Amino acid sequence: MQNPKKFQKALEIDAAFTGKMALDFAFLVAAQAEEVYKDKGLCFPVTVSSTLLYLTRVKVASLLEISSALNHQHQLVAQRIKILLKLELIEANSDPMDKRRTLYRLSKTGKRQGELLQDYCNEAAQVFIDLSNEVGVNLLDSLHQASTALQRTPLSERFVALNERQTKGEDA
Repeated sequence: MQNPKKFQKALEIDAAFTGKMALDFAFLVAAQAEEVYKDKGLCFPVTVSSTLLYLTRVKVASLLEISSALNHQHQLVAQRIKILLKLELIEANSDPMDKRRTLYRLSKTGKRQGELLQDYCNEAAQVFIDLSNEVGVNLLDSLHQASTALQRTPLSERFVALNERQTKGEDA
């Protein structure tokens, strides 16, 4: 049986697990941000930040509008909305023009938390610029470039191209 730490180290240098490394990085950032949130008086999980920030900026939005703005699945945003409702940071009301739609807006506490979140975001931007400088790579640009490349040519097409190159005897 292989040592778990040894296996973990092997995954960290295996290009096939680049997605896992990106996810691990996201989890690390979220865990460390939770500590900063507590220090700054933010009383909600890091995972709902973009939803709260969107409502801070637009004031009122439906689930569909939030999902679209964040480019997240409807179900994921619904879970985040549920958390924000439970924490009483947002309020839900029927749309007066369309009773089938629910509109969400910040509560008084949510507005205060939104202001604190905006302050955090201003500082976080500089922290990530500093981190980018430290590692010698613009993390934000690199993530955008990688995402754009995958949207332009999905993994499935990249596998087909690799197999075709290998079939023709070219280097992989």
